[in-house]
Amino acid sequence: MADLKERLLPLKPQSAINLRGTTSQASASGRQPFQGLDLSGLKKRGQGLRSWIRVDTSGNSQVIEVDKFTMMRRCDLPARDLRLLDPLFVYPSTILGREKAIVVNLEQIRCIITADEVLLLNSLDSYVLQYVVELQRRLTSGVGEVWQPEGPELNRRSCRNFDNVYGSPSPDYLPFEFRALEVALESACTFLDSQVRVN
Repeated sequence: MADLKERLLPLKPQSAINLRGTTSQASASGRQPFQGLDLSGLKKRGQGLRSWIRVDTSGNSQVIEVDKFTMMRRCDLPARDLRLLDPLFVYPSTILGREKAIVVNLEQIRCIITADEVLLLNSLDSYVLQYVVELQRRLTSGVGEVWQPEGPELNRRSCRNFDNVYGSPSPDYLPFEFRALEVALESACTFLDSQVRVN
């Protein structure tokens, strides 16, 4: 029985064996003095590098490896917001608007959207890759798709006022953050639609 137990249980670290063999003197209060453990073999939490796909405003993408604290400083986000993106945890779909970033957790799409880039957790999931491709397509197509008013309900005067206020006749023009968020929402809807069709 002892032979089977030795084969199945992990080996004890040398530091634990040494702690048992040493005798220590009790302090004046009767407590044993603190004996440190050898933690050199343990990995610190939160220090590992993560692979991210970075897509900038012109549609260029690259894979970068960044640790959690660098990402927190880069996007000015608290750790609890980055926890939403962790693939090991299951959180409900969430969109968080922060001062300098939008944190998106929609089904398969987990990303951080800032004013000049999208940082997407690198994954081999097909929906993530479709998101990157669609975002790049929309960013490189530019603002060429201008909305044209149709019908008599919009008179020339209201169009002229719109031009004066916004400088562009296109109400469909969106900043980079909203275009990236729109593609994320469409990807999540596509994923959910495919799940409904399968079931």
